[in-house]
Amino acid sequence: MKENKIWIVVLLLAGLKISAQNWITFGGGNTRNGYSRMSGIKDFSSPEWVINNAGTSTLGNAVYSQGNQFVTSRITFSPYKGFIECRNLKDGSLLWNSPFISVSSILYCVGFTQDAVYACDYSDGSIFALRAEDGNVLWKSEVKTTTFGAWPGIVFACNGDPILAGKTEETRFTIRLDHLTGKLIWSNKTIIAVTPNPALAASDVKVYRITGGITVPVVLTAIDIKSGRTLYSSLPLPGDPDQENPIMLGEDGMIYFWRDNGAFNAYRDNGSSFDKVWVYQPVQTTGAALYGNMAIGPNGNIFIFDIDHLVRLDQHTGDILAIGQSRPLSQPSLTISSDSLVYVNDGKGSFLLLDYNLNQKEALAASGNVYCNPSLSREGVMVITQAGNKISAFKSAVRRSPVADFTVSRSSINVGESLDFLEVSSYQADSFEWIFEGADTRISFERNPVGIRYPVAGEYRVSLKVTNAYGSDSLGRECFITVRPFVLNKDIANPGFFVYPIPAHNILMIRRQEEYKTENYFIVNLKGQRIKEGSIGAGSTSLALDGLDPGIYVISLGGEYVRFIVD
Repeated sequence: MKENKIWIVVLLLAGLKISAQNWITFGGGNTRNGYSRMSGIKDFSSPEWVINNAGTSTLGNAVYSQGNQFVTSRITFSPYKGFIECRNLKDGSLLWNSPFISVSSILYCVGFTQDAVYACDYSDGSIFALRAEDGNVLWKSEVKTTTFGAWPGIVFACNGDPILAGKTEETRFTIRLDHLTGKLIWSNKTIIAVTPNPALAASDVKVYRITGGITVPVVLTAIDIKSGRTLYSSLPLPGDPDQENPIMLGEDGMIYFWRDNGAFNAYRDNGSSFDKVWVYQPVQTTGAALYGNMAIGPNGNIFIFDIDHLVRLDQHTGDILAIGQSRPLSQPSLTISSDSLVYVNDGKGSFLLLDYNLNQKEALAASGNVYCNPSLSREGVMVITQAGNKISAFKSAVRRSPVADFTVSRSSINVGESLDFLEVSSYQADSFEWIFEGADTRISFERNPVGIRYPVAGEYRVSLKVTNAYGSDSLGRECFITVRPFVLNKDIANPGFFVYPIPAHNILMIRRQEEYKTENYFIVNLKGQRIKEGSIGAGSTSLALDGLDPGIYVISLGGEYVRFIVD
């Protein structure tokens, strides 16, 4: 009966659209679709909280969130400087400021995952990972980037590795960094237009971006996310050689993008090439980055800015379904809530609340609101930044079905080590169903499972289904856990114990050089699989080797290691 229940849960999770409540990049997540699974706020009349003493900023900058934390950049001009603030999402209280980099540093936050806050120093292109707990530098990469931190420019592989533009003069046009060390994993030399703001989006297996330039045809390109190898490109695209406008991914392989000085395009990745699905012709063509970002509604409709209008398009045909009132816009951005409310930052001093037919319901004045994407974070909290020292947050008092989310104590471990998982869903779940691919514990109904052990090296998916009186929701994350092969991390030339006889047959004798209290041991094979474990008392101890095939093994005791052979 238990096996049948697990199988049913796997089937349910397999067909779900995977997204969570965190706002990790500009536009939400790797697909940059501007869609939030949170319920939207109904008006701007009653802030959840207001901060009037934040660090001074000339412009409102993007907000990225993870759980109960959010980060935003505080940038000033004349001289051009910047640092990052991390605050509590519940009350706006300051948790930390980014560390001092240099007197000329212009530090923009560009992303926020469970592993780190990612930052770019626009003064020299340096890339940093900051620890979410206190802001301390985890690493500074040896490679650099050409990325304008206030606009789309970074995505993440499913294991958390950041992917962004490299330094164009180094001909590293796209790079992937190790999220634990900042070291270069791969670089792609397919040319992109020289711009501080090259757009990209990603699925679990591919990175998409517009490549080409003034002397090279401009095309849509797919890059393998694991190897960095260019897979294929579209036919040449009309439009300006530059490409600052973002790319957005939809369902069923759909890819959407404005061409600078061109039209709005809908393409489909068929697995080996690109098919043009439809093209929307704008009212008039303009220069780079004036169209702003895009969004997808809960039913799949596409929202774009066409000069001074917000337009809703049919995702299948590109036909206009609704058009908003005309108003001045400057690099606008937008978000769509799960209950079909539309939030617009017009870049001209206002945040707008619209219904699904683009009728304006509310407006909030916010000077210098240029780069603040109206994100909906955990529990439906929307944080709004603007020029000056003010940061505001709004929240809808809603009771609804939960939105699943979770985190883990570490995302990368050695074979045989265990992990603790934490449920951090929105809207108060009451029951929990976890599936741990590759773990000794396949399924758990605990709210926060602990001691989940992975015996074999690999990358593994984790899934969670949460339920309350209003309904249920599921979230699955591919390659969320990385299990490394067992590696000896100590010199084993002079351990504090020795084993005999070598080779052993049925019994392994263990003698320690000193008297010790009882300690745990484990035995792994050369594949790093933990195959035996237990405890050993003081003095000389015999250990039965039942079930061990002939071969070479390693026994760990008290943090030290010894190899032995079974014949």
